[in-house]
Amino acid sequence: MHGDLKEIRAALNLRVLDVCERLLPHGRLIAGQWESCNPRVAGDDRKLPALKVRVHGGEPGAWQDWRNGRDGYAGDIIGLVGYLNGTDTKGALAWARDFLGLRSMSREERRAMRFAAEAQAKKREQKAAQDRLKKRRRARELFSSIPLQAGPAGAAYRHAVAYFAARHMPLHQVPALNEENFCFSAATEWWRGATYRTEPDGRRMKTVPGPSFPAVHSAMRQWNGEISACHVTFLDPVEAAKAPVQPAKLMFGEAQGAVIEVAMGPAWAPFWDCEEPHPLIIGEGIESVGPLAIAVPEARVWAAGSLSGMRHAPVHLPCISEVFVARDNNTGNAQAQKQLDAALEALEAAGKPLNVMASHVGDDFNDLADDDEGE
Repeated sequence: MHGDLKEIRAALNLRVLDVCERLLPHGRLIAGQWESCNPRVAGDDRKLPALKVRVHGGEPGAWQDWRNGRDGYAGDIIGLVGYLNGTDTKGALAWARDFLGLRSMSREERRAMRFAAEAQAKKREQKAAQDRLKKRRRARELFSSIPLQAGPAGAAYRHAVAYFAARHMPLHQVPALNEENFCFSAATEWWRGATYRTEPDGRRMKTVPGPSFPAVHSAMRQWNGEISACHVTFLDPVEAAKAPVQPAKLMFGEAQGAVIEVAMGPAWAPFWDCEEPHPLIIGEGIESVGPLAIAVPEARVWAAGSLSGMRHAPVHLPCISEVFVARDNNTGNAQAQKQLDAALEALEAAGKPLNVMASHVGDDFNDLADDDEGE
């Protein structure tokens, strides 16, 4: 129906950052995605940006807005242009032709543009593969490059132990704690607070590092035990609490498909080296499943880091007999509910018995522990 749709999509993908700056001028580039409020939804500018468009490190132009719409708006760059302009595919292509200057291009210029898009796509695929390997390597370095004072006798270790105890997860009370997955740092840079400049060739160079805090480094592992991402919880330098920054938890690397194994269950063996089947409890955060790791020693316990991470967790492994999802209540958060529904659907597809458990107090099982402690 639209003979030049493929050509226009490829050309827009080459200029996805320009498209974002034109149609979403109040957004900003964060971790390879253009994050913005949704200009078509009244009042959305008063909330944290939920509309995200992939610019680097994936399929350019892929976008999603879970907060708005029945199933969350999502699509490619043509769909984004159409949505933000309030039009259909025909209208989106008309806008794109003007944006790209196609109407004034000669046949030779259009052919050159098409060849450039094809070459860029191949280059992008090669770079994406290289970037994945580089991010995984840097994630392993981040997890392992902990100062010596982080050992059991060090102040960083004692501070982290106090933090977990305050979150109803005394480490010495966790049966079959997978100690391989936790390290403690006296000073880790909160990299979201760093200042960067953009070089003429497009590279971002750090000019001022972010502030440093004590931190817990947690290994996020793929189905085979490979560390592909590092989850960092930044701690207050004095109190047994999170650092006074937002967000106080960051993930670096390739988190999709990876989980943090908190407890190994009655098998006392990590999931990548075990075939003895036992129940699994999986939730978003380490602290939200921590009390369950103590209360339910007959289950393996994982933290996925996020709802989207839970969706890709390797529950197909033979060491998992059934799955219990320790969900956060997320009262009034329609975006989180949609993401939870998608995660449950994906987990169910693994063919294991699936159950959902939720705290009847507060948002998660840590809040329940708070309530029990207060009685």
